[in-house]
This record gives sequence, C-alpha cells and structure tokens, in this order.
Amino acid sequence: MKNTVRYILIISVVLGLNATPVLAATMPEPVPATQTDKQKAAEKAKAAKQKEKEKAAKQKEKEKAAKAKEKEKAAKAKAKEQAAKAREQEAKAKEQAAKQKEKEKAAQERQEAIEKKEAARLAEEQKAVEAYKRQQEELEHPKTPVISYFNLGIRAGYSAMMDKINGSYMGAGTINQSNALQQLKGGGGAGLNVTYNLEYKHFLFETGLDFRFLNSTSAYGFTAIRNDLTYPGTTYSYLFDNVREMRNMIEFGVPVMFGAQFNRFYFLLGAKVHYGLPMGYSQKGKYDIVVNDPALIEPYGLGIYEMNGQTRQEIVFKQPDISAAAEIGIDLDEWLQKDPDPKKKVKVKPGERQPFGRQHVHYRIGLFAEYGVLNTNATPAANPVEFATDAIEVKNGNTLLAMNGDTKLNNLFVGAKFTIQFEVPSKQEKQLAPPPSTVIYSVIDSETRQPLEKALIAAYDNNTGKAVMREKQIGVKGTSQKHPLGSYNVEAKADGYYPMNHKYLIEEVGSKTEITLALMRRPILRVHVTNIETGNPVPATVQILEAGATTPAYSLNTDSTSGSAQQMLTEGPLYKLHIEQMGYETVDQSILYIGDSINIALTPIKKGEVFIVKNLHFATNKTRILSSSEEALNDLFMYLDRNPEVRIKIIGHTDNVGKDAANQKLSDGRANAVRDDLIERGISADRIEAEGRGETQPIDTNDTEEGRQNNRRVEIEIL
Repeated sequence: MKNTVRYILIISVVLGLNATPVLAATMPEPVPATQTDKQKAAEKAKAAKQKEKEKAAKQKEKEKAAKAKEKEKAAKAKAKEQAAKAREQEAKAKEQAAKQKEKEKAAQERQEAIEKKEAARLAEEQKAVEAYKRQQEELEHPKTPVISYFNLGIRAGYSAMMDKINGSYMGAGTINQSNALQQLKGGGGAGLNVTYNLEYKHFLFETGLDFRFLNSTSAYGFTAIRNDLTYPGTTYSYLFDNVREMRNMIEFGVPVMFGAQFNRFYFLLGAKVHYGLPMGYSQKGKYDIVVNDPALIEPYGLGIYEMNGQTRQEIVFKQPDISAAAEIGIDLDEWLQKDPDPKKKVKVKPGERQPFGRQHVHYRIGLFAEYGVLNTNATPAANPVEFATDAIEVKNGNTLLAMNGDTKLNNLFVGAKFTIQFEVPSKQEKQLAPPPSTVIYSVIDSETRQPLEKALIAAYDNNTGKAVMREKQIGVKGTSQKHPLGSYNVEAKADGYYPMNHKYLIEEVGSKTEITLALMRRPILRVHVTNIETGNPVPATVQILEAGATTPAYSLNTDSTSGSAQQMLTEGPLYKLHIEQMGYETVDQSILYIGDSINIALTPIKKGEVFIVKNLHFATNKTRILSSSEEALNDLFMYLDRNPEVRIKIIGHTDNVGKDAANQKLSDGRANAVRDDLIERGISADRIEAEGRGETQPIDTNDTEEGRQNNRRVEIEIL
C-alpha cells in the first residue's frame, strides 16, 4: 500500500515537471500594472461608446418607429377624414333626396289640400243646398219659436214697512196702552232688475236678479208713567206725541214669475225671494213730562223735550223675505222701435245668426205690486224708551219694532216699471238665403279675343238696383263672384273701349256660370300740327267744339317734339276743330269721324299782316296787365322765341269813351306795357316796337258795350 502511494507521487512529480514548459508557452506574459489600467479605461470608454452607439441606434429606431406610427396615424386620420367626407356627401345626398322627397310630399300635400278644400267647398255647397231645401220645407210647416230676452228693468214707486205691534207696550213703569197711537206713512222705493225672459206662444217666464231699496216712515204716540223718581207717591207721565221712525232697507233676491202676452199687453205673476242687508233707522219726536205730586192740587209740567235719537237695539231680519209679486203692462215697440234701415242691412251666410240690431231691442212699461207674505222682523224685544235712574230725560230710544217679541213686519212696494228687452236672435227667425252660385267674369278685346290686362267691372241686382259686386279692377285672369238666385246686370269698361252691359239670370242653386265680356275699341281722334313752310311740329292749342257751340268741349295741347295730341270723343255730336295759334293764321275744320287722324299745316302770318291778341286784359282805364292775361302773353313770347327772325309792332286801341288825348295816352301805355313784359321775359328790345292809336281805328260800333269791347284791343303787326 505504501509502495503504491510512493509510485503515484513520483509519477505526479515527473508529469508536473514535463508540463511546466508547455503551460508557460501557452500563458501570456505578465503585464505591468499601469498598462492594465489604461486598457481597462479604454475598454470602458469603448464599452461606453458602444453603449452610447447602441442607445443612439435604439433612439433612432424609436424615432423611426414613432414616425412610422405618426405616418400611420396620419394615414388613418386622412382615411377617416375621407370616410367622413364620404359620409358627409352621402348625408348631403340623403338630405337632398329627403328635401326633394319632402318637397314632393309638400307639393302632394298642397295638391291634396287643394283637392280636399275643393271637396270640402263642394260638400259645403251641397250641405247648404240641402239645408235650404229643409228650411223651405220647414217654412211650409212653420214651428212656433222660443224667444229669449235679457231684460233691464227700472222701477220706482211707493214703499211701506207695515209693522203690527201686538200686546202691550213694554217699558219702565206703566204704559197706558189705551192712549197708544200708530200711523203708517210709508215712503219711496226704487228697484233695478236684470232678468232672463222666455216667450213661447203666449206663455211668459222670467227669472234673474232683483235689487230694491225701500224707505218707510211710521208715526207713534203713547204714554209712559214713572214713579221711581224723587218722593214716594209722585208720578211722572211722559207723553210721546207723533214719534216718527224712518227705516231704510236694501234687499237683493231672485224673482220667479209666470205670465202671458196677448198682442201688446202682458202680465206676470209669481214670487220674489229677497235677502236684506242690515237695516238702519232713525227717530224724531218730542215728549212732555207731567208731574203729579200728591202734595199739590193739580199736576204741573216740566216742559217739552226732544228725543235724543240715540239707538241701541239694531233691527234684525228673518231671512228670506218672500213677496208675492204681480206685474201688468204694455209693449211700446210700435211707438219707440223704428224699422231698421234696409240700406245698412248686413248680409249673413246661410245658417248664421242675424246681426244684433235695433229690431232686437224692445221696450215695455207696466205697473207692479210686491207684498211680503212672511213676517221679516226678528229684532229682540226691548223697551221703546229707557230712562236714567237719576234723570228725568229719556236716556235711550229703541226701534218700535223691538217693543215686544210679537211685532210683525211686512213689506209693500208698488209703482211703475220701465223695461228694456234685448232679444237673443234665434235660428228659428232666420230664413236661409238660397245657396249662391258662382259667376266667373272675364273681359276680352272683341277683335283680338285676348284678355285685357286692366278692366273695371261691377254687377247690379236688376230688381233692386243695388250693387252685388262693387266696381273693381280685374286682369287677364278675370275674377269670380258668388251670387244668389236672381236677375243681374254686369257692366265692364276699360280705357280706350266702349263700356258694355250684359244681363243674365241665375236660376239654379249652386250653379257655375261663365260670362265673357268682349269690349270694342273706341275710336281716337289724333291731331298733328306743323308749320306749312318748314314742316316742323308746332305746339298749339287745339279746341274741339260741338256744332253750334261757342265753348270748347275738349281742349288739346300738341307737344313741341311731335306736334301731336289725341283725344277720345263722345259719340253722337258733330264736331269741328279750331286752332288760333299766335303768329299763324286761324284754322277751322270739320271733323267727319271721331277716329280720324287729322294733319293740320299752319300758315305763318307774313310781313305786314296784323292779328289781334286774344284774352289780353287790363285794369279798367289802367295800363296794368291783369293776371288772367298770362296765357296770351306766354303764347306771344313762345312765338317770338321760336321765330327769332320775326320783328313785331304792338298796337294799342281804345273805344271812343273819354277824351281823345286820354285814349291816345292809354293806348300808348298799354302797348308799351305788353312790350315791357316781353322784354322782361327775354325777347330782345330791338325786335319789338310799340304804338298807340287811341280811338282812331275802330273795328266795330261804339254804340254798344259789345262793340266797344271789341274796339278795346291789342294788335300785333309783323314787321
């Protein structure tokens, strides 16, 4: 065992020695310590750089991925936007389709509405026809109508509160009932009622609200004895004479009345249930005090005292106050109600109520009586007067209705009543008019058969002459109107056409009639005025007179551009044309046909010719030109202005009234006044001369006013 271990050790050493050079050759040489640190730093830097490079690569890869992601996101957004646009376009297309569909639907609905409206109109017309026929049958077998009224009534008269005092008067001491006096005076009453009234045949019924004010006075006289003052055995007699108690009562209630109407007379009977408001009262009176002292032979008086009017006990009512009522009277319609003005009647449609008018207001006057059948007094019993224990005067006075618990009070009210009745119109009163028929009007030209753009039409009832369609303007579409059965006349007119009337009948209820009015054109007279020498248009005044007349029926002014004017003349008379234009010869010509076109060539007045200026007026014996001469002066100015080569002389003339020298001076002044006016208007002074010739050249007699007026003239001479 030991030898074995030894051999192993030796072998191990030998092997170890042989392997050392080999190991030495394979292992690197040892490096100095400084060189190792540099290598480590370089390696570390290299590793850091490598790490930084890897980090940069990763960052670049990350950025690349982000860009790719962003690009992908943008592509998705673009795709989304394109999809949204596509959806929007699709939505627009759908919206347009919906709008188109809605439009078509609306058009269809409008058409359906029109058809429905037309169907409803036809149905309504048919319904009106049937209603009219039913009413015609009812008119043949009429029913008695039920008439309703709302009444406003005012009444006034005598009122009384009738008290019945039973038993003995109650008071301090002893009251001598045998001397008690009671007298009813009464008073005035007024009332207002607002009621509903029903009338069927002769039967009447009325109810509503009723208000009334009652006033009543009662006088009392009685004696009261006291023995509780001063000495025993002494008595004090209080003599109350003519004590007046005035009572006022306001009540409201409900009447229930039945009655009848015969022609203009009526009556009502029934009852009224009233409720009163708290009632007031006042007392007036005097009393004597007589003392009976046993120590004296005769009684002596203490004087007359006024009642102090103090009240303590209020009047209390039993409710309700039921009165028996009666009324009788007469209607006043035949004296107060006037028939409605037929010109102001308002038309109503079939089935409508007639408008409220004077025919629905009625008047009546009557007499009435109301008596309370129940005792309404509930005032607690009390002494009529109360005395102070330490004074002789009356301390308090109470209502005489409080004398005892058995005092009764019944009201009476009689007088006159005036009533205004407002009738409620009922359908039974209305008579349906026959359903109207439709008339379609159109106006055309009789030659072209084309509708006129503007025309006026009106329709009238032939029986009454009233307008059933007031004049109105229509166009190419014409117009339609509803008319009841009857005979009518339609009138149409238009500018430049003869008016036309057409009569027609509507005999069938609810029918449709078309009326076409063909108007004939009216002839128009056309006048064209020119200068015979130059051919230029002349602005002139053209007078058209009826044969034998001196006053123009028409006056036309031709314009300066064309020299033309036109006028539509009334047919029938014969006409002539008259032109008296300043500076031209006068023209008179007959008009053969009112539709002619007449060309008038005016001949200018030549040098040396003289014409009179018409409508030139001066103040009497003055040179002042009157304002009525403006047209004549303007015509003269226009003539000179249009003919600048013309020179004129203005010549003044007078009649033989007055001295020759004065007339000469007047004629000079008037001629120069005309010259000055023309110069002021703008005509050169060297074109105008003026001369007065006084009374030396008359053209008519001076023995008549008309002749002298003709002699007083201004002439124009062409130089």
